[in-house]
Amino acid sequence: MNRKSFDIIVVGAGVGGYTAALKAAARGKSVALVEARLVGGTCLNVGCIPTKALLESSRALRTLRKASELGIEAGKVEARPEAMVKRSQSVVGVLRKGVEDLLARSGIEILKGSARLTAPNLVRVVSEEASLECEAGSIILATGSSWIDLPGIEIDEERIITSDHALGLGRIDGDMLVVGGGAVGCEFAEIYSALGSSITIVEMLEQLVPGEDTELARRLEAALKRKGIGVLTRTRVAGIDRTGERLTVRLDGADSIETDRVRLGVGRKPNTEGLGLEDIGLELEGNAIKVDSGMRTNIPGIFAVGDVTGKFMLAHVALAQGIVAGQNASGMDSVMEYEAVPRCVYSDPELAAVGLTESRARELGVDVSVHKVRLGQIGRALTMGETFGLAKVVYESGSGKVLGFHALGPHASELLAEVTLAIRSGLSVKDIAGTIHPHPTLSEIIWECADGALGDIARAT
Repeated sequence: MNRKSFDIIVVGAGVGGYTAALKAAARGKSVALVEARLVGGTCLNVGCIPTKALLESSRALRTLRKASELGIEAGKVEARPEAMVKRSQSVVGVLRKGVEDLLARSGIEILKGSARLTAPNLVRVVSEEASLECEAGSIILATGSSWIDLPGIEIDEERIITSDHALGLGRIDGDMLVVGGGAVGCEFAEIYSALGSSITIVEMLEQLVPGEDTELARRLEAALKRKGIGVLTRTRVAGIDRTGERLTVRLDGADSIETDRVRLGVGRKPNTEGLGLEDIGLELEGNAIKVDSGMRTNIPGIFAVGDVTGKFMLAHVALAQGIVAGQNASGMDSVMEYEAVPRCVYSDPELAAVGLTESRARELGVDVSVHKVRLGQIGRALTMGETFGLAKVVYESGSGKVLGFHALGPHASELLAEVTLAIRSGLSVKDIAGTIHPHPTLSEIIWECADGALGDIARAT
């Protein structure tokens, strides 16, 4: 068997993995990056990027259909799903090529194949062509996650599909039941609804986007229903029966529904199987790899980042973890922080949040206050013709320290960076209110929330 040696081996070339590899290479380390499939992982190839490209197409479609509200007659508007998919894949290709070029320029060796740890410092890489034994001073595991299967339900990639298959827009007519009302479920409901599918979202918990602000989640549900998208919460899929060309979905909490297709997406699980982790004694937490704040596992020299750690299954968290792991594997002592993690749902309107919700803060025993501002009060929103929305700041009563920010509206995800920095830096609503915001912009809703909170504090003292 052939053998190679590196300072660091990274297993998995998703966002967390390639970021860790780049950070280590930047510090002069020899790095190998092992990937069985495509560089870029789930996010770039079948997740964030292609989905958002399709969402932009569906958003443009909806905008053209209501162009008359802006004084424009657009004529006949027709969607071309094949062209939408082609464009989304073109975007993916450009970005993937960019990452591959960056890795090459950084001197990182890409090893194609599946990896298995045979010792704390050894990785066996197996491909169709060969088997390679690689030795390293440090190993970073970034193997990502995969969709959770529902017991007794077989995915056939045609009528019962995951979001990976839905990216192809193979069939846009008829009915679709979307199982799972999280971010991905809401986003695919938007895409297929805009193209003409009759959509129903089924969510087993009490609200869409579970864990987010309840008021904003309910407003998002109302926005989806206004587009004709059905929403069933507190409802669980009990089974799916094939009846000819149709599917009958049996539900706990509601009557059965007949549909043409079902898109499954009830969450993801860390990819830890087949890595040989149990053979080397690496500790798991549930089905995820247990790590400390420096992304270190219980075995010296082995780190883990991204979805496989089970922390936050978000690409930007994987990137941040990759930075920490890449630096620490290179001799630094960086620390990962989770206090201010942005969370986005790219629906229409978008739902975006960072920090604590009001209910979560109260559960933690924090004395909090909230100030809300309606989107219709913002000049830029009025000029856009987008007034359905709301923002709220959650802050510590008395001190005004910012603890959370939640927004529903157009481009709400673009509002989070400022408040994320404020929370991470321990700033108060006074700091935000004292910062000049450009006018007219949607970002003024952040200022309005902070200024209003400042007034609330003054009146309370």
